[in-house]
Amino acid sequence: LSLLCLTMQESRPSQVLRQRVKKIEKSTQYTGLRIEGASLPTLGEFARDSLSLPIRLFVTEPIVLVCSIMGATVVSLTYLFAEAIPVVYSHDFGMTRNQAALVFLILGAGVLFFILPRLCDLRIANHRHRHHQNLQPEDKLSGFLTAAPLLAIGLWWFGATVPPLAPGNLSPAVSMVPVAFVGFAAVEFDTVLAGYLTDVYNSHAASANAPMCFLRALVSGVYPLFGRQMFEGMGSSGASFVLAGMATAYVGIAVCFWRYGRVIRRRSRFAEESRIAGDVDAED
Repeated sequence: LSLLCLTMQESRPSQVLRQRVKKIEKSTQYTGLRIEGASLPTLGEFARDSLSLPIRLFVTEPIVLVCSIMGATVVSLTYLFAEAIPVVYSHDFGMTRNQAALVFLILGAGVLFFILPRLCDLRIANHRHRHHQNLQPEDKLSGFLTAAPLLAIGLWWFGATVPPLAPGNLSPAVSMVPVAFVGFAAVEFDTVLAGYLTDVYNSHAASANAPMCFLRALVSGVYPLFGRQMFEGMGSSGASFVLAGMATAYVGIAVCFWRYGRVIRRRSRFAEESRIAGDVDAED
């Protein structure tokens, strides 16, 4: 990935402007051009903008707080299932370890369905374009609005079809289908919520995404520490129902984002600043 990034063109406006100024200076031999705000930040400015701002956004901005928690906990489910799947299928269903490991392929197969919400996003964008309307951040939440209920359904389904609740003659394949829902939701929560934060906070996008990235790394490391103990101690069904309850709460949040997301972000000072900056850029 690092090597591929070397082929990317610079897109940050300030850097693009600096490159163009250098080309003009080189071609005209004139060195009197100056770029306002292009100087390196002071230590105080760096601490304020790069260190304290992500914490301020996480504490004071409901959108950043909720998106960070949801994104981190759902994306990290893949790490939790890395501990849960051997317990469910090796211990409860009596499969060999190699047979149980094949279930991870179903988790990965769910990721492939990410293309469907992207087609929906494209359709919404084309509709807005045809009617000369601006694309709003909430217009790109289709993947999240789809993944949230599918995750809840998948976890309730999984919990009801694994021991001890599963009937003795029930095939393990019945419980494997909802595992794909988890894989799909993990990708959608991660990409869609990160994109939503970027659209809402615009010039503060890096600071808005920083809390979710930090929590995602933290939770991904913590989940495997108790995943096996959770499914063994509570039983596979009980542990799955705990996760399903969390996912059901996220469905309610998804509905709130769909209905009231625009109202919430308009009450945010940081989001309003970014919206105004975006409007200015569009007019320019």
